[in-house]
Amino acid sequence: MKKTLIALMVATLPAAAFADVTIYGKIKGGIENVDAGGRNQTNIDDLGSRIGFKGSEDLGNGLKAIWQIESGFDIDGTNKQGYGNFASRESFVGLDTGYGKVRIGNISTFGDSDMEQVNPWESASNALQLNAFTRDDTRVKNAIRFDTANYGGFQAAFLYGTKEDYAPFSANAGTTQRELYNLGLSYENSGFFGKYQYIHQTPQGYTAGGVAGSSKAIDSHRIEAGYNANNLLLAVGYRNDKGDASITPKYFFQNNGYGSDGLGLNNDEYKSQEYALTAGYTIGAFTPKFTYAHGDDYKLNGNSVDGSKYDQYLIGVDYQMSKRTVLGMQYGEVKAGSAIFTSTDGGEATNKLKGFGLNVVHSF
Repeated sequence: MKKTLIALMVATLPAAAFADVTIYGKIKGGIENVDAGGRNQTNIDDLGSRIGFKGSEDLGNGLKAIWQIESGFDIDGTNKQGYGNFASRESFVGLDTGYGKVRIGNISTFGDSDMEQVNPWESASNALQLNAFTRDDTRVKNAIRFDTANYGGFQAAFLYGTKEDYAPFSANAGTTQRELYNLGLSYENSGFFGKYQYIHQTPQGYTAGGVAGSSKAIDSHRIEAGYNANNLLLAVGYRNDKGDASITPKYFFQNNGYGSDGLGLNNDEYKSQEYALTAGYTIGAFTPKFTYAHGDDYKLNGNSVDGSKYDQYLIGVDYQMSKRTVLGMQYGEVKAGSAIFTSTDGGEATNKLKGFGLNVVHSF
């Protein structure tokens, strides 16, 4: 009886109550085997599933109110992605003037929202997608972002993220937010594209041996360019980072389960350079693709650190089952210098991280 009454109430609601509201999302699942030096494990993982609701309201004179609420979830019954809040992914409210739009909320950096061509992979493993190269593709809480309209293929975006829990000399200073500034520029025309991202992050407080301090500020530059049309994808990427230890690939791998030699924040200055190349070609329903990424030895206070480079290879193929459903298969390998990570298990040591995966992605 209760279900019948609820269905009747929904059916009698005016159509306007649902106007301009879109439900969208992706369900991603995969089987992956990951090998890190004798530690071989097969996982059934969610690969980043999400559901979202978005809409707009015409306010007149070319002005619209816009909003979005997006949440992540894990279809394998775990909480591996760490989603806890309802609006755990990009969620905002804002205005669109026709000349540009402004949004406030939990908002993606320009790299996360607009620079996806160099990393067309779906995975839960760092071996099977370019997580190291794209490590600053994220969402910024307590942020405001302005995007211009498209002018002949040119667009720009600026994001500012506050540091509302800033406490640089407290006991938990190492977990505080940084103030973040993000500039994005792009040009796209006839399949050709060029994109640039700059991120500046203010210093972060830390404590070491009971003494409080402040790390270096971070400046990150990233460029991607290429061609994506007529069944061909060709993308090249380059990034240059300067700041504290958190800008290095070593810090990324260390904080994702590989290596544990205690590389932490302090007032040292690091510099890092990385490169990436991705190519793919669609033949009927099949898209074979390949990616190679390389990180040079990073510099610590002006001196190159031996054994701190890495190389990553990815090869795979996607099969388009329908407009909404894609099957994927891929193999990936990260070969890191001994200064980045050494995985050991059962007496075997290696600087390699290897993976093989099968996945399915359904969009709605």
